[in-house]
Amino acid sequence: MYRNALCLVLGLIIGIRLTDIFVYMRLTSENDMLYIETPAATPQVMPTESVNIHNDEHNDLASLLYNETRVFCMVLTMPKSHATKAAGVKRTWGKRCNKLIFLSSEDDAELGAVNLHVKEKRGNLYAKVRAGFAYVHEHYGEDYDWYLKADDDTFVIMENLRWFLYPFDPDALVFFGHRFRSNFPQGYMSGGAGYVLSRGALQQLNHIGFKNSIYCPSSKLSEDRHLGLCLSLVGVVAGDSRDEKGRERFLPMAPKHLLPHTPQGTWLDRYYFFRPQNDITSDTGISFHYVTAMEMHLFEYFMYQLNISGLPLIQKKLPPRLTIQEMQEKLNFWAKLRTNNNLQLVHEQSTSVN
Repeated sequence: MYRNALCLVLGLIIGIRLTDIFVYMRLTSENDMLYIETPAATPQVMPTESVNIHNDEHNDLASLLYNETRVFCMVLTMPKSHATKAAGVKRTWGKRCNKLIFLSSEDDAELGAVNLHVKEKRGNLYAKVRAGFAYVHEHYGEDYDWYLKADDDTFVIMENLRWFLYPFDPDALVFFGHRFRSNFPQGYMSGGAGYVLSRGALQQLNHIGFKNSIYCPSSKLSEDRHLGLCLSLVGVVAGDSRDEKGRERFLPMAPKHLLPHTPQGTWLDRYYFFRPQNDITSDTGISFHYVTAMEMHLFEYFMYQLNISGLPLIQKKLPPRLTIQEMQEKLNFWAKLRTNNNLQLVHEQSTSVN
């Protein structure tokens, strides 16, 4: 009896396993046909073995831009943040820079921090950034196309930054970021959202601006505003980085503060150069500010690791490079832009220089 029962159990087990094998073979065959019939131009997120196939187009474009639009990243930090905020940058978006260094008041070889010998206090931020740009110009000024300054609580989507910068001449006198208004016409770029200087702008800043106190005097004013004034005085144009719908790409706040709608009645209202629309965030966004180290890892996971099965990966067409004439026309147009924000500015120190 036991022998018959044992044979019955073994038969059931073998039958179940054979059924599993048959179903697996059928599903594999159907999936193979699905992968073959899916057009490469509309990549899908598929099971593991197919992800690489359908991400080839994205990876090829990212690789092309990495080599064609070389971005040097300098991130402002301080010693107490080396192991937390700065480390979060290095482990996430910073690894996609062509070159990454941290500007600090202590050397840290493991992190890649440079001691600029500027005392850590808010009134010294401009002096620290100025020393950073001088250091970068001396050691790397000819090696890259664009030079990004960010804070250690800024998150940057490097692929979108390169895609946006690709059409523009890196030797043109231009810089980009989230534009704030001031009591000088072209305004300046928010330091927290990050701003990026062309190679030409970096050279102009160091060769003319930093060597002439009329253009770039010492200051205890906010770093971003004073550097923007300095760039304006040496002929560097504030470019417009908004998308085709007028939405901002460089954002001075974290997504949690900007979604689902642009907040009203905040300190930002008086500083916006362009009055924000209800939907301020572009679908080709580049940067966010006030991002914690934990949130950086969350962004990294959701943007670069999480796959959503069945949804297409939408790829935007790479814009064409501008000719010399087209680039000059852009610069002329941007130089004439004026703010459409009529709210009264808070008191600012006079921009007159002695």
